Amino acid sequence: MASFVTNHQKPYAALSPTLPGRSLAGKSAFVTGAGSGVGSYITRGLAAAGVSRIGILGRNKARIEKAKDAFAKEFPAVAFEAYAADITDDPAIAAVFKAFGTPDILVNNAGYFPDEGPFVEQDLKKWWSGFEINVLGTAIVTQKFLQTLSPGQKAIVLNVSSFAAHMRFPLIGWSGYNGSKLAQARIFENIRFEHTDVRFVNIHPGCLDTDGFTRSGAPAPAGGMTDGKLTGEFFAWAATDEAEFLSGRFVWADWDVDELKAKKEEILEKDLLLTTIDGFTRGW
Repeated sequence: MASFVTNHQKPYAALSPTLPGRSLAGKSAFVTGAGSGVGSYITRGLAAAGVSRIGILGRNKARIEKAKDAFAKEFPAVAFEAYAADITDDPAIAAVFKAFGTPDILVNNAGYFPDEGPFVEQDLKKWWSGFEINVLGTAIVTQKFLQTLSPGQKAIVLNVSSFAAHMRFPLIGWSGYNGSKLAQARIFENIRFEHTDVRFVNIHPGCLDTDGFTRSGAPAPAGGMTDGKLTGEFFAWAATDEAEFLSGRFVWADWDVDELKAKKEEILEKDLLLTTIDGFTRGW
């Protein structure tokens, strides 16, 4: 596990959405890949923090409609809207944002683990599908969202990345996923300079017990799996004013938020939490 600050696997008091300054009441949000897994936990975290209107997107219409009904039953005060589309379908995604409007918070969660063994053995057409979904698809959703913004309109984009983007000791059979997630993270680190009114944050959601994690074949971490409720609460916190200093950064949902806040000046002064190497001067 990364040792930048204390890591957690379970929800803790400092993440509570009931604390002062944590409410997202009156905000709207849009979550891709929200029908199951990590996306469903993030959706619940946003709803628990008071987001009043949430759009959820999935490829399977029946599944995403079923998820919407479940969310609406759990959070009756929140207006949920379900949309079925493939994130790589440019016109379809444009139509979705035309119908939903511009959310205050966009969560790019939809993704895919394409690898089926060591690189030398893979069907590279299938391997490349990870880049098509994780990079192109996420770029399409983000571009269509940005195109709906008015000049100077503030917004937040939370990107579900992965520790795979910068793991020091990569796992065998993860080349497509690792490569696509690193490319995805770098895109957001670049376009933040083009949209200074938008907060972009890359977030590793933790190691959750989901179908995606099972497909990856990764072993359970020594400290245990991440509780999905913690992930949802961290994403909700990342959308608050308290977390504004993390704009452009790469963080882990496992990380202690009080310790992160205590490191605010160090993070900004030293330009930490980026996918780069030490030694560069600012601007190079």
